[in-house]
Formats: sequence, C-alpha cells, structure tokens
Amino acid sequence: MMKTKMIKENSRRSDVRTRHKDRLCSMYCSSCNQIVCPECIESDHQKHELKTVENGCPEWLEKLSKLHVEVSKESSLYRIGKLEVLEKVAHLQYEEILRRIELDKKEAMEKIEQKYNDEKDKLGGQRQSISSLLTSRKDKIDKLQENVDQVMEHLIDIAEKKDTGKFVAKAKEFESKHLKEVTDSIHSHHYHSKILRYTPGIVFGMEPNTKINEIIVTILQAFNMDLSIKDLKIDKSKTIWTSSIDSINQADAKEGVENVNITKRTPISAEIEEFIQIEITNTDDLVFITSKGVYILNKKDETNKKIVDLTENKPRSIHISKENRLLIGMSFDDAIKTSTDKAIIEVFTLDGKMMSAKTIFNSGNKFLINGSVTGCATFNDESETFTRKENSNKGTICYIDYNDKSHCGRLIKLNLNRDIQWEYRGNRIINHEKNSFNPCSMVVTGQDNIVVADLNQSSLHIIQPNGLLLTLVDLTLVGLQGPELLTIDGDGHLWIKTLIDTENGKLSELTFSGF
Repeated sequence: MMKTKMIKENSRRSDVRTRHKDRLCSMYCSSCNQIVCPECIESDHQKHELKTVENGCPEWLEKLSKLHVEVSKESSLYRIGKLEVLEKVAHLQYEEILRRIELDKKEAMEKIEQKYNDEKDKLGGQRQSISSLLTSRKDKIDKLQENVDQVMEHLIDIAEKKDTGKFVAKAKEFESKHLKEVTDSIHSHHYHSKILRYTPGIVFGMEPNTKINEIIVTILQAFNMDLSIKDLKIDKSKTIWTSSIDSINQADAKEGVENVNITKRTPISAEIEEFIQIEITNTDDLVFITSKGVYILNKKDETNKKIVDLTENKPRSIHISKENRLLIGMSFDDAIKTSTDKAIIEVFTLDGKMMSAKTIFNSGNKFLINGSVTGCATFNDESETFTRKENSNKGTICYIDYNDKSHCGRLIKLNLNRDIQWEYRGNRIINHEKNSFNPCSMVVTGQDNIVVADLNQSSLHIIQPNGLLLTLVDLTLVGLQGPELLTIDGDGHLWIKTLIDTENGKLSELTFSGF
C-alpha cells in the first residue's frame, strides 16, 4: 500500500517537474532529495525541510559518501572473504579432479597396454600353432616323396637287371600304393586350414581379441556335365537350374551317379534370343535375362512373361535381393562407361516397375565401372546391428566390375550414398601382372562373407563385409580346377561348376565352415 502511494507521489512530482521545466528551481527539498521551483514548493513541499541549493548538495554528497564507504567495505569483505575462498575451493577441486584424471589415464593406459600385449603374445602362440601344422603337413609330404624316390630308384635297379617279373610286381605296387599316397596327401576331398582373426576393441567399445578360425571345405559329391552351361542356380527343392545358349534346363544330381541328369529342357524362342543369366526368387520362380529384357518362367506351362524391356541397354547380370528386388547389372562400351546418364545397375520390382531412387548411376567424377557388372549381390543381414558403422551392410551393394578385354576385374562395395566403400583387386601373393584377378562368379554366405571364384588361380577369395580378405581356398587341394560358376543351395551347400576335368566341366557340391 505504502509502495503504491510512493509510486503515485513520485509520478505526480515528475509530472510537476515536467510542467515547470522552464521555471527557476532555486531550493533543495531534503525530504524529497530534489531541487524545486517556487510553484512546486507552494503545491507540494510546504511542510518539507527546504534548504538553499548551495547548502543542500554538500549534505547529500556527505550522505552518499558514507553510503559509498559502507557499500565498498561490504563489497570488499564479500569479494575477499567469500569469493576468493570459493575460488580457492574451486581451484583445489580442479587440481584434485585433474590429478584423478591423470591417475585414471595412467591406469587405463597400463591396462590397455597389458591387454594388447597379452593379445600380441596370444597371437604369437597362435601363429606358431598354424606354422607347426603347416610344417607337419610339409614334413609328411616330404617323407612320402622320399619314399617314392627310393622306390623309384629300386625300380630302376630292377629294370637294369632285366628282372621283368619282379619289375612288373613292384611297378604295380608303386603305382597303386606309393604314388597314390602322395597324390592323396596333396589332393583330397577334404580341405582343412587355420587362419588368424582379430576383432578390434577399446575405441569401438569392444574387447580386442585374436583367435584361430578353422576353415573346412569338403566335397560331398561331384558330377560330370553333359552340356555346356552359362549359369547355374539351385532352388529350395534342390532342383538344379542351368541355362545354355538356347535353353533353360532342369536337372538333378543323384548320389552314386557320374553325370548330372537333365530332367526337363525348355527351348528358347526366337524373339528372346540368347540366355545370359538366371536367378531364383524367394518363391522359387525362375527369372532370367537376355539381350531383350527380363523374363519370368511359368513352371507349369513353361511359358515366358516379359516383365522388363532392355532392348536399349546391354544387360549382363541379374540378382534378386531378400526384398525381391531385381538388380540388373549392365555392360558398357569404352565410349559410354564414363557417361553419367547411363545406369550401371538398374533396380526393378518383380512386376517390372523401375525403382529410380535405387538405380545406380555414374555421377560427376565418380565413375563406378571399368567394364561390365558381371555379378551383383546384396547381404543377408541388412539391419543396423553392428557396433562399428562401417561394418553395417544395410542398403549396401556389392558387384563384380569385369573388363572383357584384359580378362581381369575387381570387387566393389557401394555404401548408402552409392560411393565406393571399398574395392578388392585380388591378393598380391597369387594375383599379379601375369596372373591377374579374374573374378567370374560370386555368392554371399550366411555370415555375409563374399565368396569370389578366381578362374585363373583356381581359388576362392573369401572377403569380409569390410573388404578385408579372410582367407584364400586353393581348390586344387580338393581336386578342382577352373571355377567358373558358384551358387549356394537352401541347405547352405556351395556348388561349383569347374571348366577343367571333362569336356563340359564338372559340378561339385561342397560343405564349408569358418566363413
């Protein structure tokens, strides 16, 4: 109430001063702490203590000086007595926390260093274990070879003595036993190796870990091919589907039978032209590409339905993702492979609608192709489940970029932005100028590792999703040469069609683990 009254009074006085701003203010009102004019004295200051201006200012100045001293004293006591104490306390806290950080850092670094030293020691032991295994195998083969050399020398001695009967008997034993022991040790239906693997830690929120990974490949059965084929797939019922120049064929491979048995042959019609590649949908429908377009084969009446027209393009490969999207890899001439308006991989739905947002083009200075997309794949695990972002396979695409003129190629993985995440050009130990990397077929395993067939080196390159080589599998050690086509069936078995051994090649079914 009092506050309201003072506000009104001050407001009124302000109005008075405004009204008499041109009048001579000759007196000082001690009650109101202001100078006043005669008219204001008459109306508002009659009972107030009035002084001349000359006497009023010193009095007020003295009053303000005392107040200034008191405030300065209180301010000094607060600043020195309280704020400086608080500042010292804060500084001590800072020093203590900094000391603890340094101690924690030292302790953490010691633990990290010890952990990595332990892993290095463990790695050394693992490396020695693998070296011992390989040395043992070499020693075994050397011993067998030494025995063969000794028997051969003995045979030469018998032949020189012209003891025909003894020579024939020893020669048969040499061929059936000693030579077979050596070849069986080198070439068998079972491949077993050990490799080193390392899981990064600390920075990525995981424990660093080195371990030995066992790679096992076993040939279950092998069959001769009765005809030359261009592509190979196996559906959920384990029916073998192949394409040749002029037909699509269904076949089966029965245990104990030497040849793949063709059970049904669907000839090509004139308007379709030559088959290029085939693929199986999630519902076991067969989709294939020719130079004219993409077709679906009706298994019941063996009719073909064209779902995509590709007469203006040069299709080279086909892949169907887990979402039943069609990925069509293209082939390019030298004149247009750097063009930014040509798609290197076109994406469609199964009913033939183009998914423009998913289609992959060269763009600007980002040329994604040197030749042709001869193989394409997506991954099984497309979720964001990886701790390390670069390991995520969500939305990524992997493809073979193959140059038909130089007969060499590279494996490329594109990230979500359709930039090259990594590229693999073969292994420097086995791939060089004279034996370039020749990737002719690829599949993705259940662990999302990429298996690439290297035709020139008769090897399988096992590539991890991050682009690093996991291991090489030398197929000659299981008696296979010239891998041309790969596919994985519903049981997770790897099927390999090889060029060498018979006129039309051989088809082998393998089990594998470790990748």
